[in-house]
Amino acid sequence: MPSDTRLAQITDRLTPDLVALRKQLHQHPELAFEEHETAKAVTAFLGKHKIAARTGIGKTGVIAMVEGAKPGPTIGIRADMDALPIHEQTGLPFASKVAGKMHACGHDVHTVIALGAAVALAEMRDSLHGKVKFIFQPAEETLSGARAMIADGALDDPKMDLILGYHNWPAVPAGKVGYNAEAVMSSADAFDVVLKGRDGHGAHPHLAVDALAAGAYFVSQLQTIVSREVKPLSPAVVTVGEFHAGTARNVIAGTAHLKGIVRTMEAGLSEKIEAAMRRMLEGMKLGMRIDYELKWDRVAPALRNNKDVLAKLLSSARNELGADNVLELPEPSMGSEDFAWFAEKVPAAHLRIGSKIDGLDTAIHRANYDCNELAIPIGVRVVARAALDLASSSA
Repeated sequence: MPSDTRLAQITDRLTPDLVALRKQLHQHPELAFEEHETAKAVTAFLGKHKIAARTGIGKTGVIAMVEGAKPGPTIGIRADMDALPIHEQTGLPFASKVAGKMHACGHDVHTVIALGAAVALAEMRDSLHGKVKFIFQPAEETLSGARAMIADGALDDPKMDLILGYHNWPAVPAGKVGYNAEAVMSSADAFDVVLKGRDGHGAHPHLAVDALAAGAYFVSQLQTIVSREVKPLSPAVVTVGEFHAGTARNVIAGTAHLKGIVRTMEAGLSEKIEAAMRRMLEGMKLGMRIDYELKWDRVAPALRNNKDVLAKLLSSARNELGADNVLELPEPSMGSEDFAWFAEKVPAAHLRIGSKIDGLDTAIHRANYDCNELAIPIGVRVVARAALDLASSSA
């Protein structure tokens, strides 16, 4: 039986179980580094199909290995598992049973796609070169799970020659996949600022140093970094998402706490924005009499495709689905994805799997989000086909 027909038949047989498991995971969402039951479900499904797994990698991550019958490279496939702190408002019969937690980004679907690909490849070992390493990652939503798994040795034993990632995408029709030719998603740098003034009575402002006023000024000034210091054709976003100051209406705030995030595409741009922010804070120290603390954390680098790996991935996708079902997307996303930490160390490519539900106006991270379940068999076929082809071409 040709391998393409064989893969399609295996996928068709697995799909009902994968859809059922997706619904189970959807009803029991777990946040970053809480994915204990999800990890158990992953290992149970793998064990049912005689695929061994290692647990506790990066706290709650799982790694499984499928070894082919022929020599060849090691291909990595990564799927994220965590949910979001969002209260589900879909009305689905399999909606979240946990108040305030929801799979609003489709990681339940990502998990079962990887499981399906693992089982399909295990059944096709006779056609598989080398090894395929499945990485079930926690804590993508906090952009911290990839680094945790890497710190626990996810890149080693064995080392990977290349790695594939994917994400469902509601803007892409179900049955199709999308891609970006180079840049896929932006970097993310988190900043925490503490402004330190002197509290005092609202009736005697001359005896105080108003940290709240300084914070308001700082938020306004930050916007000029992108509008006046970043090249107009260079994507950049500076967002202050939290601002806490003051305890009473008649007390001048002595401290202000601000938290935000910076997103960029170009190498070196986030460092330039950080330098501008520090310069502004130094100016406020002199002009507004406040002191400050600035904590800056590189949360995720920009995600970029390796040209050669992407070309081979797209060839596999076109052969599996037909050329008309593989779409180049018009622009990258300014969202971030910590798969970029893997892609920074191993040649990588990232694919968008169509998950649009006709008639449903939604997007990832919304309370009404749902994923078209056609993304599951499509994802399994494309990911498994790519692993087979990439391993064979690199053998």
